[in-house]
Amino acid sequence: MALALTALIWAASLTALARLRVFRHAAGAPALMLVAGAAISVILRALGENNFPTNFVSDSAESGFAALVFASAAQLRVTRLARRCPAAFRLTLGGAPLFLFVSSLAAFVLLPQLSLPAALVLGAALMLNGAAFDRRAVTETSAPATVKATVRTESAAIIAFGAPVAILLAANATAPNAHEAPLGPLLAASIDILKGFALGGAAGFIAARIARRYARLDGAPLAVAAGVISFALAAIFGADPVIAAGGAGLIWGEQTTASPIARLRIRGLFEKAVAPAAYFLFGVFLAPRVFQADMLSILFAAAAVTVMRAGPRLAMLQAVNLPKESQAFLAWFGGAPGAASALFILSLIDEPAIIDHEAILTVGALSVVAGVFAARLTSRPLANAFLRQTALAKKRRMYAG
Repeated sequence: MALALTALIWAASLTALARLRVFRHAAGAPALMLVAGAAISVILRALGENNFPTNFVSDSAESGFAALVFASAAQLRVTRLARRCPAAFRLTLGGAPLFLFVSSLAAFVLLPQLSLPAALVLGAALMLNGAAFDRRAVTETSAPATVKATVRTESAAIIAFGAPVAILLAANATAPNAHEAPLGPLLAASIDILKGFALGGAAGFIAARIARRYARLDGAPLAVAAGVISFALAAIFGADPVIAAGGAGLIWGEQTTASPIARLRIRGLFEKAVAPAAYFLFGVFLAPRVFQADMLSILFAAAAVTVMRAGPRLAMLQAVNLPKESQAFLAWFGGAPGAASALFILSLIDEPAIIDHEAILTVGALSVVAGVFAARLTSRPLANAFLRQTALAKKRRMYAG
């Protein structure tokens, strides 16, 4: 009930703020929001305000994470993903799991403060991406349609399919209480996920069918209503609310006849409303932890947002029928931890039962901050260089033909 009430408060607040021009611009300035949040945190700590309400922060982050999972899932028609966008399909089902394995193994080997279950939680958190600010650097240019479609689709698919993996790995890293079996938290999370998907899937199916039956109805508001209702009911009845919202978006996306514009309108609405708040809250509660990081953590964060991210992506793109310059660009562009990663890590702030909890928060904070700044500083130069390379390659192929 508390989670549902928190979600309602945030939904009302963000809906009102999203109408402000300043707030809409903030969605494209994640680094600024992080810095602003960190500055507020420093001021509060200087004034002696150290007792932050971690349960409210955790519930707020879970609500925002559910919103992003729903909006991402609503973009997909899963049965057609491999055929319509093979590059996004391979990056989702091949590149993301490979990154999870590589980053988790690197964290376990490189960082002595992390056990293997904790390293898997960190890898899952960083696997989630989908920041809108770097995506627009490509979608608003004259890049090839295939590249634009991949950039739009892969982040949505990774968030939608990666959320249950991250939740299960967090449960796997949770120490059972005295009355639970060793795998009790993992079993309970699995049951909650199944209940949440069943609840959300039913709501999404009903919303899509109603829109089909009454053609004059706009399917997007019905989809949003299905996601909100699923989240609230799941929070009340003990199912996983994030998966409930994601299930509503996924089944609606599969069954709906709504246009791609309606799907993108849902995504844009949630990203503009949630992302600025996500980065700001992350700046307030976790960004100051970057000053606690040691040299090994800094080395891991730098590798996680560069070579460990690009290597698996490039490997998965080798089998896709794309020019080499497009493959190299997609490998380096995208995949950085963004708002979804920030919200998932924030949702763990009130979960002290997770093994190596403090280390996960510290290294996760450093990695997200590094990812945001790396993506912000390189997205437009990378996009401009890619456009130049594409134009030159097109001329060479034309002359060769």
